Amino acid sequence: MPRPKGSKNKKTLIAAENIDETIASVQAEIEKLSSDIKAKKTELKQLLKVKAKADKAAAAKKAEADKASILAAVEASGKSVEEILEFLK
Repeated sequence: MPRPKGSKNKKTLIAAENIDETIASVQAEIEKLSSDIKAKKTELKQLLKVKAKADKAAAAKKAEADKASILAAVEASGKSVEEILEFLK
């Protein structure tokens, strides 16, 4: 017995509609995730800038502390700066 005309096509049309809905939802999700990625990248850039400034400030503070400790050691040794420079050579 031959199958009714067009019966197979109905199933593929329903599947195609479901696929179109799925494609649309996936595209919407991709757009949302893309905007989230952009926001997170911007946040990361700002955090890296803040970290770089903090590292720079910490390095400057450490350099000042090192300078102070070296000057204190020079004074404690009782030698002049020229004598210490000559010793280092």
